[in-house]
Amino acid sequence: MKINDVIRTRRQALGLTQEALAERLGVSGPAVNKWEKSLNYPDITLLPTLARVLGVDLNTLLSFQEDMDRGEIGRFCARLQQTAEAEGCAAAVRLAEEKLREFPRNDHLAFSAAGMLEGILAMYPEDGGAERERWRAEIAALYERAAGSEDHQVREWAVFTLAARCVGGGELERAEALLGRLSDTHREKQLLTASLRERQGRAGEAWVLLEQTLFDRAAGILSVLSQMAGLALKEGDRRRARALADTAAEAGRLLAVPDHAVQSAPLQLALAEEDGPLALSLLEKLLDSLCRPWDLCASPLYPHLPAGGGAADVAARRSGRPGDRPGEPVPVGRAGLP
Repeated sequence: MKINDVIRTRRQALGLTQEALAERLGVSGPAVNKWEKSLNYPDITLLPTLARVLGVDLNTLLSFQEDMDRGEIGRFCARLQQTAEAEGCAAAVRLAEEKLREFPRNDHLAFSAAGMLEGILAMYPEDGGAERERWRAEIAALYERAAGSEDHQVREWAVFTLAARCVGGGELERAEALLGRLSDTHREKQLLTASLRERQGRAGEAWVLLEQTLFDRAAGILSVLSQMAGLALKEGDRRRARALADTAAEAGRLLAVPDHAVQSAPLQLALAEEDGPLALSLLEKLLDSLCRPWDLCASPLYPHLPAGGGAADVAARRSGRPGDRPGEPVPVGRAGLP
């Protein structure tokens, strides 16, 4: 609440009239009336006495909040959306500007407000007229501010967003520079790099990045399914474990993942069911897969990835040799064994 709301609600809660509050403070009744209507503010020397009379501390009286947490920022962004729906884009922008002035050092708020306002402008393309260019400039400035944040996560979000905007807008050199600022652990860096390579006319490199990302994520999906199957077995739910194992096998077939990754979940299930012959057969397939080179380029999903070796070759690549960094071709993916 703002100071006028605090004065009014606390005065009413204490059962005081404006005149009674004014008498205690040594001011006129009209002065209190102006405070509550936000037409004027109490003299700074009155604030300690006013806070004591109202039974609040100065922080509460002045509506001082150290900072907004992420939950509050999320709720504020929802309020921006509601304001745009009810009152239009201009009202939402004004609300965001007020909040950003109130919390000028909160980069998470700056990034979140920029994203929400950008979405609002896209939803209401006819609203705002000539003001829209100014709003777009303010949104861009908020992203730039967040891109210099000391908060690593906010900085990554903002730099990625700016890079994506540059790729879409044809600012390819700047997009390249921004991508270079992203950490190698950023999940979407390779996909955006692939988009940039395509725009640069380097389709071959884009294909390698996309296929490598697909393979890595496919192996990750099978690893998750295998872990889920193991958890189901521990809970005694063999029916679900069977469904998960079957799903892993089908996903592995569709995504052309090597056998050693596909057989993990079915092998767990066979061992749990004490099916010796099946477990032995699956183990043989798994060992054979570990020793056999992976001809990924034979799959229509990965024709641009060179054929590699077995598990030992992957382990060598993951040790830090060239190709282990996002943006560089890795013949058989970096996922390794599940």
